[in-house]
Amino acid sequence: MSFGSILLGALIGGVISGGGVIGITFLTVFPVILWWHMLLIAVGGTFIGGFIGGLVAKGGGAGALAGLLSGLIVFLATFLFGWLYYKAQLLALVATAPDVATLATDFLTSLGMAGTPIGDTIHAWILLNAPTIPEVTAFATSNFIYFALIVGAVLGGLAAVVNFFAGLFGGLITRKKKESYDSYY
Repeated sequence: MSFGSILLGALIGGVISGGGVIGITFLTVFPVILWWHMLLIAVGGTFIGGFIGGLVAKGGGAGALAGLLSGLIVFLATFLFGWLYYKAQLLALVATAPDVATLATDFLTSLGMAGTPIGDTIHAWILLNAPTIPEVTAFATSNFIYFALIVGAVLGGLAAVVNFFAGLFGGLITRKKKESYDSYY
């Protein structure tokens, strides 16, 4: 178990897992994909990333450690992506929306959550807490970093747990077997 293989496994697993989580953002162009389908795709991508990270780390313990460390990479990637990309998307929607109700509906439609119970709850929360366009703009420019930090921490934590077990399984496949004199006969 070398520390270099653990770091390489964490890097590869984190990039694949982060790509799986961030990549679902661009699946909203397909109207037949629902939000829970995207959640399953993200979990699958995260599991594959942790499994490959465990394969690279070579060993059960090393794979599990690589999986945990890849959760930090997923946290960083989703935080930065959420803060920079979704902030720009929200400001672009604000610039074209006539009112907050239309803005909330367009935003939830872009996430694939419009018309769902969770989407309706988010829509009501937006209308209650930011009833005017200037309040939404103020939130996007000053407080959206906190929203991205919370979402990144949740997704990074979930990815760390999933990658821990996936890395453990991947590492157990590639663990080194003990050599003995009898194994040559």
